[in-house]
Amino acid sequence: MAETEDPAAYLGRRRILHPTRGKVPFALYPYQHALLASRAPQRIIVKARQVGVSQLVAGEALFLAKHFDGVTVLFVSRNLPAAQHLQRMVYRLMDSDVNLPPVVRRNDAELVLGNDSVIRSLPATEDTGRTFAATAVYLDEFAHMPWADRIYQAVAPCAARGGRLTIVSTPYGKANAFYRLWQESVLGRRSFARFRIHWAECPEYNPEGFHLADPEARRRLGEHSQWCRAQRPRFTDEQWAQEYECDFAGSSALVYREFDPEVHVGEFRYNLEWPTFAGQDFGYVNPSVALLIQVSPSEEVFVIREHYHTNRSVSELAREVYRPACSRHEVGAWYCDPSGRSEIAELRAVGIPAVARRSTVEEGVLAVRKLLRPPVGGRPRLHIDRRCVRLIAEMSTYAYREGTDRVDKNQSDHGPDALRYFVVNHWRGAVASEPLALRE
Repeated sequence: MAETEDPAAYLGRRRILHPTRGKVPFALYPYQHALLASRAPQRIIVKARQVGVSQLVAGEALFLAKHFDGVTVLFVSRNLPAAQHLQRMVYRLMDSDVNLPPVVRRNDAELVLGNDSVIRSLPATEDTGRTFAATAVYLDEFAHMPWADRIYQAVAPCAARGGRLTIVSTPYGKANAFYRLWQESVLGRRSFARFRIHWAECPEYNPEGFHLADPEARRRLGEHSQWCRAQRPRFTDEQWAQEYECDFAGSSALVYREFDPEVHVGEFRYNLEWPTFAGQDFGYVNPSVALLIQVSPSEEVFVIREHYHTNRSVSELAREVYRPACSRHEVGAWYCDPSGRSEIAELRAVGIPAVARRSTVEEGVLAVRKLLRPPVGGRPRLHIDRRCVRLIAEMSTYAYREGTDRVDKNQSDHGPDALRYFVVNHWRGAVASEPLALRE
């Protein structure tokens, strides 16, 4: 294949600066080949630290600038030193290419070639990206970037105009635009090609096992490597998860760290042969939430539908929403927030089998966590249909109050609460649950 058709061949002839071995040939790793082979107009990459992705995007940018006239490549980094570092990576690769077009301008922020191609590298600001039309945009360490939402909105149209957008980052918890875009791509609401590059895939970190196809086998072998034995003790569990495991959990404050849309979310439709139940959290200004839930013969839980409503009374919802859903799905028990005595009475008044029992928040959270990740191993027992978008979002961000082991109730927790009421009621048995007295 001609050089202009194959960026991998072009980069394979370049030299890079290795942190301990000096200038060495750019020998591409398998995941680097996969990234170069992708033709997706939008890519999102979650990666471990120092696995060569920044080096690769610098090389890909140089390939574009050399082989295509008049292209504009834009790097956006979280700060000025990071932006300058990416630009310097481009220049180091140029040192091993004697056939480049003439250099018109070269500095820490911009490279202009004689074929009218440009590579610019900018730090994140409120207005970054709004004044540049680009053929290819790379958002580097996006999870750590200030003004990330504004910058994404500014540069995203480049893909719609035939350009390319690549978003790269190590994780930084879930409360940021990077995680949101990753999750939306998992759920099919964004058209990103997704790449996850775990430390055990890197030959530098795992020379004996990086090639193994099975991720668990690859990790197990990597844990015996000299690099892992030396580096792992330097990090807390949380730091290691974010920096090397591509783990978005991010904070020990998250209640459901085990929840992962890639594991727990899918297409789960109503099964006529399985019993159906509901979990209910009451509200008015805050949403009233009802979840329709099925339980398989093996006691796996499937949340198949969510109903979120604000500024509507429970009596109205009971007549117009809940009762039709109850009849259509033959709901066997409607498990409720036990503090809603009058609301439970209104559900029962229209024939909805509303029941409740008192339990602590901690008891319910523990029960849900056991469904997400059974303590004895095996596959998760909690599954959520991808149409339940608000429940999925709330499960991802539900957190403990800072500095305590108490759940923070000043947040969007209504879906998780409805799920918790189902769990603590159902496993006492729908028949065995004592109906809550409506008066003391």
